[in-house]
This record gives sequence, C-alpha cells and structure tokens, in this order.
Amino acid sequence: MVSKTYHAIIDGFNRLIKDIDFHKISVDMIMKKAGVSRSTFYRYFKDKYEVMNANFKNLLDYYSDPAISSNYRDLCFHLFQFARDNPKLMRKAMASTGFNSLQNYIYESSYQTALEITRANRNGEGFTPVEELQVDIFCNGICAVYNKILDEKYDIDPADAADALYEMMPESLKHYWWKQ
Repeated sequence: MVSKTYHAIIDGFNRLIKDIDFHKISVDMIMKKAGVSRSTFYRYFKDKYEVMNANFKNLLDYYSDPAISSNYRDLCFHLFQFARDNPKLMRKAMASTGFNSLQNYIYESSYQTALEITRANRNGEGFTPVEELQVDIFCNGICAVYNKILDEKYDIDPADAADALYEMMPESLKHYWWKQ
C-alpha cells in the first residue's frame, strides 16, 4: 500500500508542473509544495525524475486495470486520450531529457510490458531475436507517436492511433497482446 506521503509528493509535483517547465522544477520546490522534509522526500524518491516517472507509472497502472482496459489496444487508447486531454502537463513532462527522462521511461515500461505479456503466454519464454528487434522498434515508435500527438503533428483520433499501433505490432505476438 502506498502512503499518503508518497501521494503528497506526487500531487505536489503535479501542481508544480502545471505552471512550471520540468527543467525549472527542483526537489526543494516539490518538497515545499508537498509539505515534506528533505529526508522524507528522499525516503520515497531519489530525484525529480523518479517522481515524474512514478507519476506516469501510476497512470499506466490505472489504465492497465482490466476494468478499464481489456487489452493492449485499449491501454494505448487511454494513454493517447490522456495526452490529448492534458497536453500542457504532458508536454512539460516529455521535455525532460536524458536517461531518466519520461520518454525513456515510456520506452522502458512499454518494452517491459510487452516482454511480461509474452512471457506469461509462452511459459516464461521471451522474445525471439527477430521479435526483440521488432518490439524495440515498436516501443520506440510509441514514444515518437506520443510526442507527435502532444505536438499536434498528427490529426488522428486516439482510437485510430491505438488501432494503427495494433496493426504495427509484431505479427507473431499480436494474439498475445490483443484479446477480441
């Protein structure tokens, strides 16, 4: 169970990022907004990147709930719709750069989700070398699509974007990732 303090820190970050660019947000600002001490902050998070990524993980976990998303396509739809509904917040979060960036986190979590789904359906076996390459390209593509949706470079409905991504999934894995 996640504590009230954990949520207070994430809520403090969310209040800040609505008005301040990510690179201008400091741990001190998050602590002040959350009403926690430095030691309390560091008990839960190592830096502001981890707060941002935990925030996205919470969103991913929420939309991964079978009561909300019955398949991988639904999950993509909800995440794209969230980006469309919260462009200012997501643009600021996606502006982070480097290894701990949100974009890298989205790639890593997409890849791990695909690997977990595959292993669960193959008695622990992961990707073949060809599938690994395909999934790598697919997950990098998810990040690119997410950025372009935020920048309004695609005139596409989130449902159509989710359907198109399904069509691009590695053929050998589609039946694992999509339940009709």
